[in-house]
Amino acid sequence: MLKYMTSQVPGKHGRGGQSQRRFERLTEIAAHEWFVKCGEQASEIFQNHPDLQGILIGGPGPTKQFFVDENYLHYEVQDKIIDTFDTGYTDEFGLRELVSTASETMTDLKISKEKKLMKRFLKEVTKTEGSLAVYGEHQLRKALEMGAVDTLLISENIRKYRVKLKCTSCNYYDERTITEDDLKDFNPPACPKCNNSSPMDIVEKIDLIDELSDLIEKTGGKIEIISLGSEEGDSLYSAFNGLAGILRYPIDL
Repeated sequence: MLKYMTSQVPGKHGRGGQSQRRFERLTEIAAHEWFVKCGEQASEIFQNHPDLQGILIGGPGPTKQFFVDENYLHYEVQDKIIDTFDTGYTDEFGLRELVSTASETMTDLKISKEKKLMKRFLKEVTKTEGSLAVYGEHQLRKALEMGAVDTLLISENIRKYRVKLKCTSCNYYDERTITEDDLKDFNPPACPKCNNSSPMDIVEKIDLIDELSDLIEKTGGKIEIISLGSEEGDSLYSAFNGLAGILRYPIDL
């Protein structure tokens, strides 16, 4: 919870006639002012989160939908509203209820987004000219070094490490990508430069996802972890070894 505010909008009025209409009008004005205040506070909070992916709005009754339909949020924030949900509370319990109620929707949205990205990538793969698809670790690394990758696609099932090796005699460096299983029995090779018979030292070992994430973030690109369970997600893992990318512009590799 980032902010808690209490409404001062009066409740229903029991009198009839002109007095009732006047009271209803005052209530409408108070409610409008309250919505404006809430919208301004929420917009200010959300606009300070540049990585915001989407907004879920919850609450009891029709009030939440009225708040959304009347555009009380800043238009940049309004555009990120995903859906509204019924909750029985409006306090912190309501927030927890909203998370629970929306969990299935969020899962569906994540899978839908992943499928859309993979379909875009696979469409680029089939192009003979001007393709924006890149795959294969070697080609992907070259594209990352050029800053040409817009979106990096990594399978959630990939279990690999990037190992950095160093020769103690001539300081020659080498890097290799090794699976989690192979790493257990990995024996560093001898230096190919100075023919030192002693094995090279392992000076660094980093999870491949972490390493590639650092590379894409340096160039302002995005990274998407693609789950298994869909045809598109399975194809990334089986057909492309769990690594692929969508380019900003076509390049020759």
